[in-house]
Amino acid sequence: MDDPRHTRHMEITPLHPDDHDAVGDVFALMHAVRAADAPEGPAPVEQSFRAGLRQKRPGLDVTHYAATDGGAVVGYLGIGLLVGDNPHLAMAELMVHPGHRRRGHGAALLDCYVDHASAHGRTDLTAGTLTAWGDGPRRPTAGVAFLERNGFTLALVNVRRRSRTDALTPETERRLWDRARAASADYDVRTWTGPAPDDLIESICRLDALSRTEVPTGDIALEADAVDVERARAKEAATAAVHQVPVKAAAVHRATGEVAALTDVHAYEDPAATHATQGITIADPAHRGHRLGMLVKLANLRQLRQRFPRVEEVWTENADVNDHMVAINTELGYEAVDALSVYQRRL
Repeated sequence: MDDPRHTRHMEITPLHPDDHDAVGDVFALMHAVRAADAPEGPAPVEQSFRAGLRQKRPGLDVTHYAATDGGAVVGYLGIGLLVGDNPHLAMAELMVHPGHRRRGHGAALLDCYVDHASAHGRTDLTAGTLTAWGDGPRRPTAGVAFLERNGFTLALVNVRRRSRTDALTPETERRLWDRARAASADYDVRTWTGPAPDDLIESICRLDALSRTEVPTGDIALEADAVDVERARAKEAATAAVHQVPVKAAAVHRATGEVAALTDVHAYEDPAATHATQGITIADPAHRGHRLGMLVKLANLRQLRQRFPRVEEVWTENADVNDHMVAINTELGYEAVDALSVYQRRL
């Protein structure tokens, strides 16, 4: 959508990465939203956000919009469309400044999202909102009411957890490591940062392709991802371009040389960033039962502390029904904070 959108005095226009001030205002809005809605959450990283506006992502077409009212940025909309695989699906991140809510801005941004997605042939639209989980901090309920009022229904609940990198005592960490190692005698552990080793990349692609079908996605229909070496290397280059460093560990089956389990944490190049984000952890179904998930996550935790000593905590998300991974994370010291409730609307 190239034409501006108006509601009362609000205008919605594409956010251009060269507009330094507008990008700064949107980033400030993100900070304001976090402070109002989820101050315990990880802080956005400006260096990576600015670079992400310029960087194309393999398999994903992302468009960014800024909403202004009287010259002030009051809202942000980021839309992601999967390219190639799953052409029915659209994803959105929608924010309205806490000081400008209940004025119709969110509805106008949602209309922009629907128009953009439908113009590109998408039939399944998703959007998330933070909700309280268990005894964790309270979260505003307006997001749920807004989505449900506009025809969205709950499709998936991802619980957000965090763990300090020193959450485990040395004795506990050693016990968990020894237990995992005893169950995985037929596997070697490999760790690295940045691009994957050439001798592992094809096997990693096979595991990446499994992740779409092995990880719970609730009512969101996702087909398996087509991953080859060229696309995998392009993803690695895109990650580097947004100033993130993948920190990875793999369990390699000694007899076959196949990667049997993989875990991925993203750290930030920004020296002020004291958190990292846990990505996928997956074990090949043919190799389960050897505590490989625990093995690779412990190995990666050690590597993260060594390579990025400034990182104090790691954030992760798990589907509320992913009992196996939740159990591993609980043993590793992760504690639930809140949930990202993902809603879906079919056009």
